[in-house]
Amino acid sequence: MQVQKIGSRGILFNLPSQPFSVQIYCINSPNYLFIIDTGVVLENQMEDVKQYLVENEFFTKPVAIINTHQHHDHMGGNHLIDAETIIGHSMFPERLKQTIELLVNYEAYKLEIENFAPPTQTFDEKLVFDEEGVELFYSPGHTEDSISIYDKIDKILIVGDTLVHPLPSINWYDLDRFIETLETYKKIDFEKLILGHEKVLEGTEFIDETIEYIKKFKALEVDFTGFTDVHALMYRWGLVNLAKNLKRAGKEEEAKRYLLKAKTDIENPIIKPKDEREYNGLIEEIEKGLKD
Repeated sequence: MQVQKIGSRGILFNLPSQPFSVQIYCINSPNYLFIIDTGVVLENQMEDVKQYLVENEFFTKPVAIINTHQHHDHMGGNHLIDAETIIGHSMFPERLKQTIELLVNYEAYKLEIENFAPPTQTFDEKLVFDEEGVELFYSPGHTEDSISIYDKIDKILIVGDTLVHPLPSINWYDLDRFIETLETYKKIDFEKLILGHEKVLEGTEFIDETIEYIKKFKALEVDFTGFTDVHALMYRWGLVNLAKNLKRAGKEEEAKRYLLKAKTDIENPIIKPKDEREYNGLIEEIEKGLKD
């Protein structure tokens, strides 16, 4: 675990995981300790963070956990912290059901599912802690229930998985709304961007790069030049996950378009996974989607 102090009151925990490290961010404000996301419980990530916070006497004020969205690697450790409140978007509880439907198929996650601690407080568009200088706002894109957090004092913007390096993690079907969220980020006076995985960034260059990629992805015109294995991973699963969400929304023809593209591109040596089990799993997902 790497620990980095950010600004006057931020603490960033970077914890090893696969395929990306996980980042948990804390804001030590006057009246609250805000803990933003809580990592993957199977890897005991929040236990390490908790130990650090205990040893450095941060639990002297009420704790508010904020979950940027309902994916298990962002809320798996909620139950390990004695929090006054757990905050998420109003769509979080319903979207969590989809996460559970996915994880229940894996034996290793059964205990994790039993320990899931969902939000005790939700909001729709905005939730402001004026005295703390902290603002939470709706920022759909990676998922429909995604939120972001802005520390007005240190000018730090925490975005969860709405930005992922090197390519966006595409799941939700409304790519135009995704782009709108990214354009909103560019209007915020921030000094640092805290991503849910791997990176701390500055400036808007990567936001612009992400917008351009999403536009090309939507048009099925992505250029694979310079793709690494990580790029290929994000691209192929983006096609399949987007198609699954389109089907769930009843957009059958659009879903078919992305599935057919996935079926073709997965045979491209640049995109094809080296792991045979992943390849077979993708083929199964694609064929199932095309038959249903």
